Amino acid sequence: MIRHIIKLIWNKKGNNSLLIVEIFLSFLVLFAVLSYVIYNTDRLEVPTGFDTENRWLVFLDRNDKDMDSTANAQMRINLKNDLQSLENVEDVAFSNPIAPYSYNTWSSSYDDLGFEMRSRFLYADINFEKTMNINVTDGRWFDETDKTATYEPIIVNQFFIDQYFPDKSMIDSIIPFGGDKKIIGIIDDYRYNGVFEELQETCFFYQPYTSENSEIIYLKVAENTPKSFEEEVSKMVESITKSSSFVIQDLKAMERRNNRQTWVPMIALLSISGFLCINVALGLFGVLWYNINNRRSEIGLRRALGASRVGIASQFTGEVLILTLLAVLVGVFFAVQVPLLKLIDIPPNIFYRSMFYSALIILTIVVICALYPSAQASKIQPATALHED
Repeated sequence: MIRHIIKLIWNKKGNNSLLIVEIFLSFLVLFAVLSYVIYNTDRLEVPTGFDTENRWLVFLDRNDKDMDSTANAQMRINLKNDLQSLENVEDVAFSNPIAPYSYNTWSSSYDDLGFEMRSRFLYADINFEKTMNINVTDGRWFDETDKTATYEPIIVNQFFIDQYFPDKSMIDSIIPFGGDKKIIGIIDDYRYNGVFEELQETCFFYQPYTSENSEIIYLKVAENTPKSFEEEVSKMVESITKSSSFVIQDLKAMERRNNRQTWVPMIALLSISGFLCINVALGLFGVLWYNINNRRSEIGLRRALGASRVGIASQFTGEVLILTLLAVLVGVFFAVQVPLLKLIDIPPNIFYRSMFYSALIILTIVVICALYPSAQASKIQPATALHED
């Protein structure tokens, strides 16, 4: 049967070549789209390392740089105390300008140990862990003793340890990292650019909330806090800072806006791929109907010679499946070059999974489209078909 089908396909190679090209191109498009989608959705399973629900951010104006250090520190003390006294505020913390979804970043690298160590740098106060619900997996967060520590304390994420000190206990270790630093804690992670961000080496430094560089205030507000409470916070901040050039943002809303930038392209690409698959399905359906109508005499003759209805249906379904397999195999040959040649810095397993799902989707579409026309072909009666011929 297979040999006979291949011979039939070869005899109609001119007509079949366009269908093979269409399926081949559809496979490549689907492969590219699914690679992008899988690459992004895989990261949804990794926690960002902090909470966004019931968290508000106050972005302070930088004009306070003109104040002397004493006045600057006192202003932040007043801000923290007064904000903490509000009924709906549960916790208050401060950090440098690198806040979640603010599109700010600061990274550097050092080779003090004979190999390059790269990390993103963030600065936070003692209360940051509690306010943002940071998960410290080993060691501790900053405390009062770090103000006078002999070595500058740092807290790194687990990815930092896995990259540079795998299978080693690094708590209380001193490492040369732009000067001697003491690792006092390890956190799960802090992917402050959102769930679609790749894991990166991250390092927290201690920064007192009274520092003039503490430009972001983090507020953990009570559940179901009304939006009108923002006005109360705004009036308080304005009265203390003597400035209205600050912004209050709901961190959950910032997260949604940030994630939308990835979700929208993914949905658009999936929609385009779906439309392409529908076109392939319609093309297959049309080709099968055309072949059946042009080959009624052949079908009638085969039925007259004793071919069963199942045999007729299997022949037409098999022809389309073999054409599809040829197109998919050519597509796999080109697609597999991406991970083998490392053309894109993405884990190879993502590409292999994309190839598998793309082939599975196309083969499923082909089978579905082939079943009904093939079943109709098998119902053609020999006398009717031969009489028409």
